[in-house]
Amino acid sequence: MTASLEHDDLANLFLSLGALQPPAELHGYAAGFVSVGGRITADGWLKHCMDLLDCETPDPEQSQALYTVYTSALENMESGEMSLDLLLPDDEFDLDQRISSLGQWCQGYLTGFAMAGKQQSVDQQKTYSPDLTEAISDIAAIAQVSADEQTDEEGEQDYFAVCEYVRVAAMTIFVECNDGEVAADDAKTPRLH
Repeated sequence: MTASLEHDDLANLFLSLGALQPPAELHGYAAGFVSVGGRITADGWLKHCMDLLDCETPDPEQSQALYTVYTSALENMESGEMSLDLLLPDDEFDLDQRISSLGQWCQGYLTGFAMAGKQQSVDQQKTYSPDLTEAISDIAAIAQVSADEQTDEEGEQDYFAVCEYVRVAAMTIFVECNDGEVAADDAKTPRLH
């Protein structure tokens, strides 16, 4: 089992590296990258991080923390237990900040999916199911979410429902891209609309 990730610890690491991107975006990138079958070494992942975060080369301890983002996403998805947790700020943050982070997670997911997908398409032509295509479209729509949403109890419930949808959609995409077929009963992508 990989060391646990904490949003605030990773945010502090990003600050020390001079990175302007949020932790949610890197975690989303890792999830998208592994979802489409991307696998990478620690050194390769570090190069991706430096490009994405536009930062200097981290020291070995910082490098290990960045690699943990990738390994935790991979292990959570490979566990077969639908155990992916989106790395987002906790409830202490205002709802608008959490909504913004969710959008950034989705943007990172799409970027990671595209990067690994581009590498995969050189090796083989892939066609995706209509459900996977719809899930990617939904994640793209969520990436555009506005942070000026409702901040009452209904807004909180909507936020958690959308987070759960994104989590399940990412796991479903992973299953289809890594196992070939999604079992209809086990991993049906929920409908957003």
